[in-house]
Amino acid sequence: MSKMNKFVITNPDLCIACNACMKVCVKKTYIRGKLSKSRLDVLTLESGKMPNQCRQCDDAPCANVCPTGALSIKDSSIDLCEEICIGCKLCTIACPYGAIHMDGEVPPSIEEDIERNLEAGCISGLKSIAIKCDMCKGLETGPACVGICPTGALVFLDPVLAEGKFGKKVKGDMTPFLKLILPDVEIKNIPAPFVKKPKAPKPVATEPKKTDSEES
Repeated sequence: MSKMNKFVITNPDLCIACNACMKVCVKKTYIRGKLSKSRLDVLTLESGKMPNQCRQCDDAPCANVCPTGALSIKDSSIDLCEEICIGCKLCTIACPYGAIHMDGEVPPSIEEDIERNLEAGCISGLKSIAIKCDMCKGLETGPACVGICPTGALVFLDPVLAEGKFGKKVKGDMTPFLKLILPDVEIKNIPAPFVKKPKAPKPVATEPKKTDSEES
């Protein structure tokens, strides 16, 4: 088997670049006590549109270069401990997919200081750390982006169990795409494409027939 870690990926043929996945990502990370920043970026390229996010590489080049151990292989994924990240950016250079970026939030305690020193290059208390997809670790429902996608373009895959978590409405055949992504794995629970039921035609109003007395 060429892939062991769980991961989330998007079928670009189904993505409509609506950004719903980015919005729900920020919301759910805030609820989980993480930095309220999107863990994925919707890209529009000549080849298509799709969110780009951590692929949870089995060889984990980002974890291999991390000097503090903030990135590590854990629970069949690449785990990031935000508390010990020092923002060195080595992981952003090592990531082959460009799926890690640096970002930070302004703590409420220094918001006024920030406003007074907008031109300052460095302000005490503001820390930038690595931001990457953690597949909504801690949520029982799994990755929120998968559940919110209106076309079912996003899928959460477990190559070991040969199973996937799909959206409510998968508006296309995912079989060819998943065969390209995991050629050695036969995903067992691929849903049939969602087909929207046609609306019933409105009844045509007909005029009541006139009686003989009305005609005369």
